[in-house]
Amino acid sequence: MLRIAFDLDETLGVPLINGSSLSGWQNRQGSCELLDHLQNFCQLLLWSVSPRLYVNKALAYGLNHWFKESYSWDEMPDRWKDVRQLHVDFLVDDSEYHRQEAKRFGMESAYIVVPSYGSPQDVADPLYWVHQIKMAITTRIY
Repeated sequence: MLRIAFDLDETLGVPLINGSSLSGWQNRQGSCELLDHLQNFCQLLLWSVSPRLYVNKALAYGLNHWFKESYSWDEMPDRWKDVRQLHVDFLVDDSEYHRQEAKRFGMESAYIVVPSYGSPQDVADPLYWVHQIKMAITTRIY
């Protein structure tokens, strides 16, 4: 079974903030359908550089339905998200930084870098990120 880690902010969605408190979570277009589809044949993990308290709040707004396993900066403080740490086959993230670090070890194909939620590319084609993910993992599933 494939293990796929997803970044939280700007990849799966964005927090809804009321004053200085997290009051909800705005899922990115296509995320619920994608996660529903993937959970049938993949283990899904959440991997964020945010603190555990923040991650738990975001999970409580519905993301915990898909992610039984999650990691925050509190558990995994490192300069980059090395897929070997969590034994995942892929990391889906909106940051190119992690793939560039992985390139030094010849592991860049395990990093699926999607446009940030709300970026000009995302606005132009809000489901492009879903297609990127499906294309990247298709050869490993079938």
